[in-house]
Amino acid sequence: MDKPFPFIQKATFLLLFIIAAVFIMIAAQDFLVPLAFGLLLSSLLYPVCRFLCRFGLPKGLSIFLALLFMMLLIGGLSVIFISEIARLAEDFPDIRQKAFDNINQLSQYIEDNMGVSVAMQKNWVKDQLNNMFDSGSKVFNNLLDATAGTLFKLLIIPVFTYYTLFYHERFRHFILQLASKKRQDDVSRILREISFVSQRFFGGAFVVVMILVVINSAGLYFIGLKYPILFGVISAFLNFIPYFGTWIGAFFPFMFALLTGDSVNLALGVIIFFAFVQFTENNILTPNITGGYVKLNPFITILGLIAGGMVWGVAGMLLVIPFLASLKIIFENMDATRKLAYLIGSHKQQSISRIGNRIRAFLRLKKIRRNDKTKNIGSQTRG
Repeated sequence: MDKPFPFIQKATFLLLFIIAAVFIMIAAQDFLVPLAFGLLLSSLLYPVCRFLCRFGLPKGLSIFLALLFMMLLIGGLSVIFISEIARLAEDFPDIRQKAFDNINQLSQYIEDNMGVSVAMQKNWVKDQLNNMFDSGSKVFNNLLDATAGTLFKLLIIPVFTYYTLFYHERFRHFILQLASKKRQDDVSRILREISFVSQRFFGGAFVVVMILVVINSAGLYFIGLKYPILFGVISAFLNFIPYFGTWIGAFFPFMFALLTGDSVNLALGVIIFFAFVQFTENNILTPNITGGYVKLNPFITILGLIAGGMVWGVAGMLLVIPFLASLKIIFENMDATRKLAYLIGSHKQQSISRIGNRIRAFLRLKKIRRNDKTKNIGSQTRG
């Protein structure tokens, strides 16, 4: 009889597995990141494709129309976004000069009231400003002159999305065939729950971001900040990052207002506005649109965001939440890992079991209605 591995060997194997997985994710990120975004978009567009198929459209055409609609929406925003970036890049010399003028006024105020000489302040502050604007100018130029590699990553995402949707059932059957016959029902249920949570969460998150694009752009315009659409789109899309997204997005218009505004009141107005946006998004938009289907421990979420940022940068921060949510569903449906699901999940409002029961009840109701509809069609055909 084989002896079980001691704890130190198990821990060593687990550590080696994690190191190898992280190395592969970093080395293959040019392939894995577009693939991950393609999987997310396919989850988001799957209900749309099923809706179009009900009207008798072929599967391929339904997927193409759903993708076309999303690409037109994103493309329209991208055209506006790039035009704003081009305008900002042209105005960089004037913005730089305005920032230096504001810094000079602030330095004089500090010298008059705090006794710190202007020369001591300028040696450090101006160097930092030069570095910031030089690097900022390079960033904007790089955004305008996208490399072939970047364009390939952007163009390959719709391809991954299309074929993931087209072969959705084949991939599902393949995963079921990997499981033993006793576990196939459990695996099927896990796949349905992951699909359900992903659709509800990302569909809702996308709607929230689109609403915030309008709110942020309009709010910054009425405050009087230049390039309100540019900063409105940036701050809205950063809301895909939980907890920190709103304030990361607020940092860019705040610094721009602080450095280029005629008074500090403009920067204060930006901060007050984003405090209102944070309250509205957390208490009104997200609870009512996204819902409470994804309940993750805030501490685990923050650790995941840090780890995702270290591995894949901003893309990793955007993708880590669906990964953790899927992992939680897998863990809560397996006896051996239910304690890990308890650790990952949040129990502030609802327990994991209650959320899982809600999802399973919803899925059972849909299945019953689909079966009833099939029976009615069959009886009408026989009649």
